[in-house]
Amino acid sequence: MTTPRRRFLVQSSSMVLLLTTPMLARGATLMSIRVWPAPEYTRLTLESDGPLSAAHQVLNDPPRLLVDIQGLQLDNPLRELAGKVKSDDPFIKDVRVGQYKPDVVRLVIDLKQAVKPQVFSLLPVAAYQNRLVFDLYPAHSGDRLMAFMQQQEALDRDRQVGTGTAQTAPPQSLAQAQTGQQDSLGDWIRQHRSELDNPQTAPQPPHVLADNTPTQRPDPVRRDRRNFRSVLLAIDPGHGGEDPGATGPSGVHEKDMVLLIARHLRDLAMNTPNMRVMMTRDSDYFVPLWTRVEKAQSANADLFTSIHADGWFTPEARGASVYCLSDGGASSVEARLMAQRENA
Repeated sequence: MTTPRRRFLVQSSSMVLLLTTPMLARGATLMSIRVWPAPEYTRLTLESDGPLSAAHQVLNDPPRLLVDIQGLQLDNPLRELAGKVKSDDPFIKDVRVGQYKPDVVRLVIDLKQAVKPQVFSLLPVAAYQNRLVFDLYPAHSGDRLMAFMQQQEALDRDRQVGTGTAQTAPPQSLAQAQTGQQDSLGDWIRQHRSELDNPQTAPQPPHVLADNTPTQRPDPVRRDRRNFRSVLLAIDPGHGGEDPGATGPSGVHEKDMVLLIARHLRDLAMNTPNMRVMMTRDSDYFVPLWTRVEKAQSANADLFTSIHADGWFTPEARGASVYCLSDGGASSVEARLMAQRENA
């Protein structure tokens, strides 16, 4: 073999190695890590530009969860994971991260109680890329809903013992209806702009007296009950946590808006005679659809109201869409087609 030909083959082989080695070595890149604590469970989400494969093992004494993630390198988002865990998280105490093998990252999740983890992957959708999700449910859940209902009943008894409450004016929407002015969702958003911009820290808006003098919002106090059974209203703020719902042009998420609406509705209902209220979520975390229904059914709710704020193509959209359960089936072809689409 001649020297020029040998030199050409050596250079060609080097080019092949240079082109293929980085492609073989490169795994998925972690885009973000999110931790969503909630009373029912804590969700840990790893979002990456490629699918991830993980194996996990639950250990006892002390309780902890071992997670080995394939095809991942230890980087800054993983190193910062421990800082995302809140001190009041009911399930996660701490997180330790290390490069267990050249292509395996190990997470050691120290737990506050025994858990029953659910691990699954989600394909890219909308603004989200590939997601590896860990839902940490309590291994011995007990009857959390019954405890919640008992707590609500105790609060009701304490409120009934109190004497005197601030007299509040009708809600803005009712006042507008009485004067014939239009009450649109846009007006409501502008009124509560600060709360939507800072859903975690914004204070609740103050009540207003009949003479328009602001006062500090009191705890909702029910008026005297009549001698018949009270009605339990289940309020279901849509979306939450990992699921933001629709997003407006100013960046407001549907999950924050409907939660704020649900809290206002709860306050109105709590001031209505013979009304009791439960909420499927009362902060920013995701609740699966079947869990929302189970909560209402377990509490024997009389009414179930799910609140959403749909997106639309133009800002001129006004009004509300109200969907009610029909025992007799759809009342029109359009209603039947919509029910088939929404319940698919």
